[in-house]
Amino acid sequence: MDIQTQTEGPEIADDRAQRLAKGLGVFSLGLGLAEVAAPRALARLIGVDQSAATPWILRALGAREIGHGLGIFARPKSVWTRLIGDAIDVAYVAWAFRDGKRSRLWPTMGALAAVGALDVLATLAAKRSEFSKPVTSSMTINRSPEECYARWRNFSQLPQFMRYLESVTELDERRSHWVAKSPIGVLEWDAEITAELPGRSIAWQSVSPHMPLRGRVTFEAAPGGRGTEICVEMQTAPFAKLFTRAEVNGDLRRFKQVLETGEVVVSDATSVPGLHPAQPAPQGVRR
Repeated sequence: MDIQTQTEGPEIADDRAQRLAKGLGVFSLGLGLAEVAAPRALARLIGVDQSAATPWILRALGAREIGHGLGIFARPKSVWTRLIGDAIDVAYVAWAFRDGKRSRLWPTMGALAAVGALDVLATLAAKRSEFSKPVTSSMTINRSPEECYARWRNFSQLPQFMRYLESVTELDERRSHWVAKSPIGVLEWDAEITAELPGRSIAWQSVSPHMPLRGRVTFEAAPGGRGTEICVEMQTAPFAKLFTRAEVNGDLRRFKQVLETGEVVVSDATSVPGLHPAQPAPQGVRR
């Protein structure tokens, strides 16, 4: 199975989330313009008290709505900021119950609740879309694509530069068993290769239900004969994305060091535990 086919779902979810966010952005612009242009008429419509301060309050709320709308069109994922505006609007209408027309304020409160529910759905959709996207990282390595591919394809050697792995055992040509360290203990799972182009790309996925992992690594010749552009895509459980990106970046950095220098380069600070002098220890002396 090609990994590109597996990522269609997240792309569709992202498109729907963006459409919902932009729809709320249009609503924010429309409401904001109405509050700024005709505050007194809007005040009569929603039933708030017609005091001298009411037009200025509604204009301020309108300016905020316009800001929300413009922000959403610039960056749809900022739709969550509308939740702050919802809280302000509800507080204002609740305060207006003291002297306003309650027969109109109750429908206004109901409308705010309905819009607030849409804002919550849009925010959750945006976050879900963000978490459903794979973690990606790339790096240029001064070696040929064939050499990079061959080293990565030897799964048993991956723990040399993937520090969270304890071991990878190849079961057959397509399946392997992985053991990794994690904050919650040792994790084990089986994985299988789902698509492979020798010297070009490898795609894989976990076949263990408790580990929803899949990914792809590609090896392309870098422009100007500068070696290989290697790109890694990793799809993990949502909670794991909080630290997956840093791990993938570190994996590629160490992979580059292994291929270009023959070993992972570490400093004295990372190789010696605990507090110790900044200068290296004399030869033959262990700290």
